[in-house]
Amino acid sequence: MDAFHSTYLTKCADLGVDPLRTVLETCKGQSKSPLDRGDGTTAAKRAKDARTKLDLSGQSIPLKPCTALAAAIAVDTVFTKLVLADAFLGDDGCILVAGALKTNATITHLDLRGNSIRADGATALGQMLKVNSTLKSLMLEWNCIGIWEVGVRAIADALSVNQTLEELDLRNNKIGPQGAQTLAQCLKHNTALLKLDLRWNNVGLIGGRAFVDLLKWNMVLEELPLTGNEIPEDVSESMAAGLTRNHTRRANELATRAHSSHLSSTLQALAQSHQETLSTLTTKLASSDSHAQSLQQRMAMASREIAESQDAYRVLEARLERLMKEKAETEEVLTRERGEGRKVIAELQAQLNAERENRIRTETTRQKSASDSSKKALELEASLREAELRVEVLKRDKTMLLEDLEKSKEKERNLNDVWEERLQRLETSHHNKLLALQDAKDSEIGEKTRRLEERVKVLEHEKNLVEEELDAQKAKALAEKRHLLDKIGETETRIRKEEETRRHDLESKLDQLTRHRDTLQSDLSAQMTLHTTHLKTHETESKRLQDERLALHDQVTTTKADLGRAQAEAAQWKARCEEAKREVKAVEDKCAGLQAEVGRLKDEVAREREGRRADVERLQAVVASKEGMVARLKEEVRKREAELDERDEENLIKMKELQLSINSLLTQRTRKHQLRSSVDVAQ
Repeated sequence: MDAFHSTYLTKCADLGVDPLRTVLETCKGQSKSPLDRGDGTTAAKRAKDARTKLDLSGQSIPLKPCTALAAAIAVDTVFTKLVLADAFLGDDGCILVAGALKTNATITHLDLRGNSIRADGATALGQMLKVNSTLKSLMLEWNCIGIWEVGVRAIADALSVNQTLEELDLRNNKIGPQGAQTLAQCLKHNTALLKLDLRWNNVGLIGGRAFVDLLKWNMVLEELPLTGNEIPEDVSESMAAGLTRNHTRRANELATRAHSSHLSSTLQALAQSHQETLSTLTTKLASSDSHAQSLQQRMAMASREIAESQDAYRVLEARLERLMKEKAETEEVLTRERGEGRKVIAELQAQLNAERENRIRTETTRQKSASDSSKKALELEASLREAELRVEVLKRDKTMLLEDLEKSKEKERNLNDVWEERLQRLETSHHNKLLALQDAKDSEIGEKTRRLEERVKVLEHEKNLVEEELDAQKAKALAEKRHLLDKIGETETRIRKEEETRRHDLESKLDQLTRHRDTLQSDLSAQMTLHTTHLKTHETESKRLQDERLALHDQVTTTKADLGRAQAEAAQWKARCEEAKREVKAVEDKCAGLQAEVGRLKDEVAREREGRRADVERLQAVVASKEGMVARLKEEVRKREAELDERDEENLIKMKELQLSINSLLTQRTRKHQLRSSVDVAQ
């Protein structure tokens, strides 16, 4: 902000002009405003938007102040929105602003509505768009870019290169069929523009067909409003189908990206869990190794003390008897553990039964959903009958609207005659008084201009009201049709999603069971290896003790107890391994049953889908017949509206020419007044 403020003041001083008060107030307000603490509240967001927006709309900006402003914008790094609507920039001011945006890297929204931009300004904007990579929204409503093909060609060429602009507003720019064809041809190579607004131009049938051909190649454009361009209904429907396809494709891409990110996060979580499991197993293995080393050390100590423990042979035999008793007790413990294993198997069988009950409930739910689908089909038929009744009502309303339209057209013609007579009288009076009232000419012209604009606004308002009523009736009929199609699409989508969800759930369960089986198998192999090692060690020690028949010290007794615990652990691991084998087998059987169940469910879903497809085709045939009837009615309305639109077009052209002349006159008067003011200030 400091760089913008200092550059602006320095440039104004170099050019000898006074800084714009609005710009200074904006800089002052930003320097005093508190920093955004990121609390996420609505007030904080509004404050942040106000600090990043430079709004100079409705102000007349002369060429020199505009030069200073452009120099400051070129080095600014704070503002993201620049609003210069109705600022009387013209081509010269537009060239300056476009040159500044070639180096600016923060502004994403530019508003240049109502600035009388023509070929030179449009060419400058096109050159800017070729090098600018931050601008996302460009508003050019109420300009004259389409009067010359050079301006439209420059913007179209820029769109074929620019891959960041997402919204372009070209309403009321007098763009003809040739300009529309140019835009459509260049947009075939654009992969970023989402919305192109061309309402109230002169695109016509040729331009409409060019955009239909564009949508065969462009898979990104989602919004293309073309109201007031005299495009036939069939061409509009073709464009609407292409735009709907692009919108659906973009939504699918976003969903796919979200699903991919979710899968990547899931895989990362699984990898982390796998690493944690490996670290846990490594820790356990290290503890087992340390325990084995301690046992070896104790055995070495026992071997050194064997020579000193021969007198304890009888004590050893007594202790050996006690060990035999402990062995018997250990066998009893093993018997109890086997009983507990049988209980676990019974619990697993109970879980299998519960899984079967869940499958039965799932089947019941599917049958219920089938009955709901049939009910919805009946509801769709009822809504179709209601749509037929509404079409009849629309026919009657349409007849009444046509009568009202004829009356309004007659009223408009009368008003035009009165207006022309008054205009002639005013012109005669103005010609007679021009020489005598030269000093009062400015005020009289302003008053006459205001009256004429009020007359034009009244006539345009009446025409817009009638057109809005007709558009509302058309939109209502189209909404009914789209509602029926949406219901059919929603039914198919819901069935498809249910099938996909069920399939994904079964696949995830199968993957989990497979991973569990692999884990159990790896644990089983590790425990079997450990058990074999312990058995070999135990057998070696037993043989050596029996051959030597030597007495052991208290520490040897402790070692024996440790060996007994190791045997008990080995027996437990062996029992667990056997149990794991049984669980793996049960899981494999369960997986086979689930796979068979999945196959059966797929067959049932396929049969149900075939039945619903037949119902949908029947409903589509009924809807097509109703659409044909509506199309015939629309054709009759279009023929009658064409006659009225031809007359309205002539009046509209005259009004626009008059408005342009008035705007040019006001611009000239404003410039003269500014020149006089600058001369007075210089004096």
